[in-house]
Amino acid sequence: MANFAGKVKMNELFANIVQGFKTITGSPWSVYYERASAIILKSVGTSGSDKLFFRLEVGNTKETTGNKLSVSVLEDVMAADGSVPAGKSEIKKDFLCHTSVVDTNLLIDYHVSVQPNRIIIYLQGDVNSVTGISNLGYFGILNRYAAESDSSSLGVGLSYNGDNGIQTLRDKDKRMVNNIYDAYSVMLPVNPGWGSLYHMAPVIMCNGVEGPRGELIDIFTVPSAGVSHGDEIKVGTKTYKVYSLSIGGQSFLSGATVSVLMD
Repeated sequence: MANFAGKVKMNELFANIVQGFKTITGSPWSVYYERASAIILKSVGTSGSDKLFFRLEVGNTKETTGNKLSVSVLEDVMAADGSVPAGKSEIKKDFLCHTSVVDTNLLIDYHVSVQPNRIIIYLQGDVNSVTGISNLGYFGILNRYAAESDSSSLGVGLSYNGDNGIQTLRDKDKRMVNNIYDAYSVMLPVNPGWGSLYHMAPVIMCNGVEGPRGELIDIFTVPSAGVSHGDEIKVGTKTYKVYSLSIGGQSFLSGATVSVLMD
């Protein structure tokens, strides 16, 4: 697993994240296509047979005022021009760091974690602005409960102004009909519990037609009582970072406080 982080002006955010992706030694996500305003990364996942594409675009972050990047996952990509072949699926979303457009000289915190099956990006808008938000993005496949013959569980989840769940490329029947899955977790009222142990609950993605399809990889919900943003929870040799996320619009998560394996 690899990660990188920084704090930059919004108009430098896209370039810094792109550079971060490129500087990961032995990254499982290779650059598949690139132009000045966009980059497409590809991974074959831990299975070696998945076909995962992630696109990051500059959005309006290089304009005089702005508040968002553009993100998407894709079923297939034309290497020549980065376009999506006819009949193939793309899930595209706006990834906000402010609720409305602001001066793009304001500072944005970003944390990025990369492993073969998923990319996680956290954005924090300028804390000196009332419009700044904490937004977590998940771009990857699920920890699938059943064998699947393709990578159609590849999806996009945003904690602010996303879907009410994670939207995948296709549903179980390989259509784009029942391809939004809500988050379910078993939540306790407070942390820590007996013996100073902390409770973290897996996030199960499920809908009323297909039932549970799988779990988010490396993201767990935690009770908000007893933890604060930036805390770390150690589980064996792994360290999970606690994020308190902004509430607004729709979220792919079942709560506003999560622990994420970023390192």
